[in-house]
Amino acid sequence: MPQFLNRWSEIWRVLAYTAAIALAFVALGRLEMTLFSTFGAGNRLALEGSGSSSAEAALAREAQQVAAQSRDALARRPGRRLAAFRIGYELGYASAFMGSYESSPIPVQAKARTIGERHLAIARQQGVGFDVTGLAELPVHNLTEYVTLNDRFEADENGLAARVEQRLSPLHRHLYLLGAHVGGEASIVESSGGKLTQPPVVLIRRHAMLAGVDPALWLPLALEPRGETPAQVLNRYRSALNALGADLAARDAGSDAPASPR
Repeated sequence: MPQFLNRWSEIWRVLAYTAAIALAFVALGRLEMTLFSTFGAGNRLALEGSGSSSAEAALAREAQQVAAQSRDALARRPGRRLAAFRIGYELGYASAFMGSYESSPIPVQAKARTIGERHLAIARQQGVGFDVTGLAELPVHNLTEYVTLNDRFEADENGLAARVEQRLSPLHRHLYLLGAHVGGEASIVESSGGKLTQPPVVLIRRHAMLAGVDPALWLPLALEPRGETPAQVLNRYRSALNALGADLAARDAGSDAPASPR
């Protein structure tokens, strides 16, 4: 089974050099979490969607279109689901992790980049099999560029989503984008020891559904903590990542049956 999350001891060593992630980011995150937790908005979005029957029907139709448009490409070049997701995950993680230290002292930035580069190396390795090269993080130079990382991935700032679709299929494009958003969230969850979560619920839900991912696999990655300890949040996130990875690997191997979430 692929192990998504590793070298945590190195991450903690980097975190020991700084008291917290940038103060502006922490303040913004806590405000957002308070508002979402108060109204339960994030979890309602994950579980119920927009609440509009017409919007949900449109999303279902779009998912059917993605599947139809990807059918021939998948027949010609089967697999690569896990690779597309991993590329997005590693780039999303590296971009968010390194970006969160943009205002830190230079030695701390250097140590954060060392960890980020290891995630980038995994992404580059995954891209070799289908000629997706030149992979790098989305650069962050200020707070605005950091807090808009999800929007920047959605806008395909680096053109990578289009390249993945061209090399593989529309389904792989959505797996890549799903990975980017999940990876960015994983950076927040891990760096805070499970104390902070800011899942981009709408984006995770959208790309997972368009990629045909079973809700039992993506929901644990989109739900906010409700009565969980930080340690339980970490365990849930790591278990969900491994379960999703196992499912994608099984589908790459030709199994139509999803792997059981753990």
